[in-house]
Amino acid sequence: MFFRFVILILAIAAMLSGCAEVTPQIKLSNSKISMGVRNSVTLVTAVDYSADGNIVVTGSYDGTVNLWSVKNARRLAQFKGCTHPVTSVAYSPDGKMIAIACTGAAASGNNETFLLNPVSGEVIGRIDDIGGKLSFTSDGRFILGSVGGRGNELKLWDVQGSREVRSFNYPHGEVGGSVSPDGKYVVAWGLEDEGMLMPSFTYTVSMFATDTGREIWHKAWDSIWTEKVTRGGAVFSPDGGRVLVAFNRKPGLLAGVETSFGLYATVTGKRIREIGRTSYPSTISLDLIYNEVAAFKFLPDGNSFLSGDLGGHYRQWSISDDELIREFSNAQESNGVVDRATTNLMSSPFISVSPDGRVAVTNSLAAARIYNIENGKEVATLIGFADGEWLITTPSGYYNSSAKGDQYLDVRVGGKPYSVSQLRESFYRPDLVKLALAGNTLDGYRKVADIKQPPAISIVDTPASVTTDQVTLSLQVKDQGGGMGDVRLYRNGTAVVLEKTRNLQAVSNSADGQVLHYTVSLELGKNTIKAIVFNGDNTMQSSSATIDIDAKIAARKPALYAVVVGIQNFLNPRLDLSYSVADAKLFADTLEQHGKGLYSDIRVKKLLTQAETSKEAIVAALAEARKEVKPEDLFVFYVASHGTIDDGQYLLITSNVGSTNYTKLKQEALSQDKLKDMISNISASKKLVVLDTCDAGKMGDALQVALLTRGMSDDTAMNILSRAVGSTILSAATSDQEAVEGYKGHGLFTYVVSQGLAGEADANHDGFVKTLELADYVDSTVPELAMDVFKHRQYPIVSPTGEGFPLVKVGK
Repeated sequence: MFFRFVILILAIAAMLSGCAEVTPQIKLSNSKISMGVRNSVTLVTAVDYSADGNIVVTGSYDGTVNLWSVKNARRLAQFKGCTHPVTSVAYSPDGKMIAIACTGAAASGNNETFLLNPVSGEVIGRIDDIGGKLSFTSDGRFILGSVGGRGNELKLWDVQGSREVRSFNYPHGEVGGSVSPDGKYVVAWGLEDEGMLMPSFTYTVSMFATDTGREIWHKAWDSIWTEKVTRGGAVFSPDGGRVLVAFNRKPGLLAGVETSFGLYATVTGKRIREIGRTSYPSTISLDLIYNEVAAFKFLPDGNSFLSGDLGGHYRQWSISDDELIREFSNAQESNGVVDRATTNLMSSPFISVSPDGRVAVTNSLAAARIYNIENGKEVATLIGFADGEWLITTPSGYYNSSAKGDQYLDVRVGGKPYSVSQLRESFYRPDLVKLALAGNTLDGYRKVADIKQPPAISIVDTPASVTTDQVTLSLQVKDQGGGMGDVRLYRNGTAVVLEKTRNLQAVSNSADGQVLHYTVSLELGKNTIKAIVFNGDNTMQSSSATIDIDAKIAARKPALYAVVVGIQNFLNPRLDLSYSVADAKLFADTLEQHGKGLYSDIRVKKLLTQAETSKEAIVAALAEARKEVKPEDLFVFYVASHGTIDDGQYLLITSNVGSTNYTKLKQEALSQDKLKDMISNISASKKLVVLDTCDAGKMGDALQVALLTRGMSDDTAMNILSRAVGSTILSAATSDQEAVEGYKGHGLFTYVVSQGLAGEADANHDGFVKTLELADYVDSTVPELAMDVFKHRQYPIVSPTGEGFPLVKVGK
């Protein structure tokens, strides 16, 4: 066929141009603000939902397969066993395996299908010579695929018995197929080329009985310019009683393009109705490719279906009244070399619908995109990078990512570039991404598109060298229209000043802004001072201003200053704990014993009684530490208590808390912002924060329910707090886990931390336990002991940030 010859030439040109990589696009609603990805990724070629809707699996042109958790808004695993492009991924209905079709070039006929255990990531089976588009029966026992690169055979495979059940020789040319949910029928579609240089094709659809292999009915369309069965082929309805076939038409060489769907009875082949006939006026052959329907999928109720074409357009159609219900938002992605339609020859559209019918996942060349079916709006974009990093974004700008995944985000406000770090504290929200992935709206939350520009800042009139242990730093701040919020100063990566703008005294104002002065304590030698200023509502920080200051002062041996809090008895006795005081004493004793020889002085302030552990008492102890601690010292803050999250804020439950009502709790507990302010303003460059905050469920049923619906998770809060303060933070468990208590008279987490400080975490046996060594030890040992001893899952939160340093000395 003529246009098929054109396709072949364009496909070769596309591959030679390296177009298997494209750049993902992130759509926001405000044209003045954009968020994009600055790195190309390989084409996404296949997608599918797990039967419970909790996992999305995606396959790529480079043979990579990614498993994404919808429930936890993160990538779970990656599989790289395919040596050919992934042409199909299919999650078995029983959830026990994922079938991955890896299909080589048409001429090679190199097909293979891997069967993957989604839990362990292990390959549990392999079917040679089967590829193409895969489909499972509803019981997960059988799978259907095509044989060879361009063969005319389908094969039904028993995945449990690891044997071929039946093959279907298709005499009508190239073949693809699908098996009915009950496994009784196989529909096959094909293309028979009877010409040489000039086209002479027959397009066919046939229905087979799987028990006998007998062809029940067969339909053919013979002319190049009439009906063509598209590459999407045919799909069964959820009840298996009907089959839907997609067609393209081009009535003449200079005519436009028409697409439609035919609904047929499975058993008889009788045409029930035509659906969605749509005309696309064009005289260019490539537009036929661009508008070709290449994927479609029934919704679970069988009353409507989704379609996708090679141009990246997705639509929902009604079965009963032949109506277009809605058109989905479209992501325009390009590789900058060839037209999208050409690139899509290597990446046909794929559609999978969640079991509840609320959301659908599609591929859009560079990413997998999840849509809310009810309104057709995109709710999340899943992006996997070649270096193993990953990113999940929402149109509102909220995102979750791997440790370095957000480094690829590019943000522009009014055409001016900003780094994602300037937005991280407000928009790194895995909890909101979870809501979006479940099909929930984020309309009530602020959006990146609503963000105002932060101030422009610079450090002025500040000396590069001093002979004193303090310096006056002058910061020039100019409003860019978004107002002025918090100011932070970091010394060598650790926060040493955090002030609200209401406390700032401007010493001068001019067209260049206002100049603010700060007194910053210095360490011996090089001090890298970084300043940032937030916009008025503290949603976006400015670009940083930095200066290196050489402090030529006398060397001082560091001291260790610790505030250790064990909150065991509360105003509300239902909140009382059993091991908090014992845990705090164990931690304090470990610091005092193993800090000897490393520090000039060890001062551990223990707060253990109900009076000593109120919000006011803890704030007073931290205020005292701010006065006493020097830049070269180590500051440690430890607390054992309850902890929870409310509306994006971590709350430490102090002894004065009586009510677990959220309004009262926010007034009586110690908030993340207050902790951040207090710890940031302690001048030590070396800080360690240990939060043994156990089972939030003990705070009452109402609070436990609220935890499931409000705010970010503990690990998100700890990561944000760690980055803001520039300190290593260790936390016992996420808010939906119970921290294990009763291990050798202590909580498991504190016991492991103390053992690590006592020497168990000294991985390189140099006689010192360093921050990263302790973080690694806690991260690996707590889950292992929790499962081995208590048969219980507990995963600590480890957020090492800022300067790495020795904590204690454990050698001779």
